[in-house]
Amino acid sequence: MYTLDEFGEMVGDPVRFPAYCEAIARAVRPGDSVIDIGSGPGVFALLACKAGARKVYAIDTESVVEFGRQFAADNGFADRIEFLRGDSRQILLPERANVIVSDIRGALPLFGPGIRALNDARHRLLAESGRMIPERDVLLAALIEAPKKYDEIIAPWKSVPGLDLEAALPVVLNTMYKRHCKPELLISEAQEWHALEYMRGANPKAGKTVHLVTTRKGIVHGFMLWFATRLFGEIGFSTRPGTQDNVYGQIFLPLLKPVEVDEGEEICAGLHADLIGADYIWRWEFKTGARAGREAVDYRQSTFQGGGISPSSLRKRSGEFVPVLSEAGLAERWLLMAMDGKAPLEQIAVKASEQFPHTFSRPEDAFRRAGELSDRYSR
Repeated sequence: MYTLDEFGEMVGDPVRFPAYCEAIARAVRPGDSVIDIGSGPGVFALLACKAGARKVYAIDTESVVEFGRQFAADNGFADRIEFLRGDSRQILLPERANVIVSDIRGALPLFGPGIRALNDARHRLLAESGRMIPERDVLLAALIEAPKKYDEIIAPWKSVPGLDLEAALPVVLNTMYKRHCKPELLISEAQEWHALEYMRGANPKAGKTVHLVTTRKGIVHGFMLWFATRLFGEIGFSTRPGTQDNVYGQIFLPLLKPVEVDEGEEICAGLHADLIGADYIWRWEFKTGARAGREAVDYRQSTFQGGGISPSSLRKRSGEFVPVLSEAGLAERWLLMAMDGKAPLEQIAVKASEQFPHTFSRPEDAFRRAGELSDRYSR
């Protein structure tokens, strides 16, 4: 999911990293066992060892976890950190941990299957008196007046001479965007709309209607979303616009059309995030009454309309769907079945290209895919 370079940005983040350093130093006690979920190259695992951890299990689905072994050796912790590549929900450990540390968010904590992974870890891998970092995340929202950010989205589809490309507008305006926002662009006070209590079991489904009151006359271009976290005790940080730049940024949800508002106008805002499979479908609603020179506004938008998940994909994920593998699926199954410890990868790839010529037009294509599967699944 993330490259080593991107993990470097996280380590260099002046907001995120010092807060996590302090939280780990406070939460981990000498002799503790610790689980680092989404460990990447294992920097949190190293910090846990510095705090006195007896054993750290560093778990990540991506190959970047392999760098952690070198870092552990270079820092004298190779005997205390066990690096495990895979989904934490599928990993069995010989003991329950005293501390679970993670940062598997995207721009917001509602990101992929992360909440489900943390719920599973709390239930299955955490000791009864254990601690979690983070303890709590809160999602917040405000209205934003941002003509430049809005134009960046729509201008490419309205500016080609002699061509009508505006059919793209309903798609791009039903898409969420990671942005960094200046605080002066906010045109309402922020409202909390979802909280994640990790020690109690966090709800991966979010939905709430809040009332946002405009703080000045202006034009609303959309919603801006961010989060505040409590990592451990009083230690935490916020990604609110105006805080020091950080790797998370904020999320911009554009409106179908900008809306002129008066100071003190109350906007009914519905914000929803539904986890479908491994991805979220986001929905946002903007409602306000009529006033002089403007009709009532009732926008209902969704990343589903922006191409988040197609109707065909939803149909194939339904409980009633009866799946049949395509040739590409059959080829993947064949490759995995051929990895039985009896043949080298090159030989497997040659046979795969012969068996599935429409999927692998050249042995090199089969070898590339076989290598990817071997990297992910072989022992």
